[in-house]
Amino acid sequence: MNRILSASISVAVASMSFASAAASKVNVPLPPEVKSAGFLTVGINCTYPPAGYVGIDGKPAGYEYAMVKRIAEFALGTGDGLKTQCVNDSNRIPFLQSGKIDMILASLAYTPARAEQLDYSNPIWVSNLQLIVPKDSKVADYGDLTGKTVVTPTGSTYQTWLQKCYPQANLVTSQTAAEGSTMLTQGRADAFAYIDVYGFNFAQMQKNYKVVGTLAATAVQGVGVKKGNKPMLDWVNAVLEEMRAEDAFYKSFSQEVKDPTFAAKYRQLVPGPNLKLDYSKSGALDCLKAS
Repeated sequence: MNRILSASISVAVASMSFASAAASKVNVPLPPEVKSAGFLTVGINCTYPPAGYVGIDGKPAGYEYAMVKRIAEFALGTGDGLKTQCVNDSNRIPFLQSGKIDMILASLAYTPARAEQLDYSNPIWVSNLQLIVPKDSKVADYGDLTGKTVVTPTGSTYQTWLQKCYPQANLVTSQTAAEGSTMLTQGRADAFAYIDVYGFNFAQMQKNYKVVGTLAATAVQGVGVKKGNKPMLDWVNAVLEEMRAEDAFYKSFSQEVKDPTFAAKYRQLVPGPNLKLDYSKSGALDCLKAS
């Protein structure tokens, strides 16, 4: 599963060219709470380019946001029925449980513990962990973190993974990816541990930094809905199946992430007409095997 490679990330907001909203229908009823409200509220990333961020126009952007817009078209026939709520790794599940949002589409890696708190949709993409470090850093892999300060977002699977697999590191946490990268650039951390595609994007923008480390903590991602809300889960899964058939996930990635080599590698990391992902392949909390 560890196939994520370096890529050039476009900072422009790419327009999506999916099927028309008029054709966006599934044979599963729209959940009553969405139908009565007249809008769909989704928790999204706002500080994690290229998946989810705020564009230069002040509006949400990124490949996850493109997926969210497509889901909203299935809900109400237009993206105008979409409301978004910025979330982070520590508040997204409480927001879902309290009813503040209808679903989460914000790099939600599968873990058995989370599956007790919410219901996961069919899988939507795969992520891996790497490290961002200064270009002159001696840190080349996780074993080099002994006695070093490494930052990662609070509530992320990476926090748990580092505590479990590399307890000799001095682990600190941040509320958001943006805060973690700021701690790194301010010299308050020796490394920032986060999703590899974020790391490469950061290193492209910040030439004094590099991405290092074995691809690790491979995680299958999904959409999260409130535990026990079967009408919402059934509807979301029906929509995601339609999106898989129209190759919407790969279109989202490839239109946001411009490097053709990287886009080709991503072909195996998102669902498509001839590809389904499987949560049983997720190893978000699995330590690396000793070589």
